[in-house]
Amino acid sequence: MKTGSKDQAAQAEATGVPLPHLSDQVAVSAALDQQLDGSALWVLLGMYRAFGVLDRDQIDELNAMGLSPLQFNILTTLQRSKQPVTMGALASMLVVKPNNLSGNINTLVDRGFVRRELNVSDQRSLLAVLTVEGAAFLGDHLPGHWRRLERLMGGLSREQRLQLVALLKQLVGSIHAEQEKEQAAEAVEKKARMN
Repeated sequence: MKTGSKDQAAQAEATGVPLPHLSDQVAVSAALDQQLDGSALWVLLGMYRAFGVLDRDQIDELNAMGLSPLQFNILTTLQRSKQPVTMGALASMLVVKPNNLSGNINTLVDRGFVRRELNVSDQRSLLAVLTVEGAAFLGDHLPGHWRRLERLMGGLSREQRLQLVALLKQLVGSIHAEQEKEQAAEAVEKKARMN
């Protein structure tokens, strides 16, 4: 275990002041667990930090429009879909749980940006439909939003952005593969306990 990392951990614990740099946080964690090289933790902490910064920025920008980031994302997803979408499919596209969607859809319905329709092919489900008012709202706000995103991402070249997207897709695939392995192992373990 690295002495400096132990000292950093002890100082942070004694003073109650967190370690300011990701590299310090990773070094402390790696020093506490010799099996850990720290790179996975570094990725996680870096992603959380980047997401936190971007999320706070988006909250500020979209609050000025009277929407939350999820509500804005619902509208843009419906626009890109170009057709009514079931609530389950919409939740899947947005990577949220369906129960997190209901209140946000209610707000958008109240504002006249979205309407619910009965799904004629499965009357147990509802469809979310972007209204003319919702499309007009996006027409007014999307151009400025996209230009702002371009400025926010201006520190990365187009190639770096595309590389980041490819790496994130690869990471999502890795996470899903590990989750599937864990679920399969749990199923085998559960079946063994039942026998």
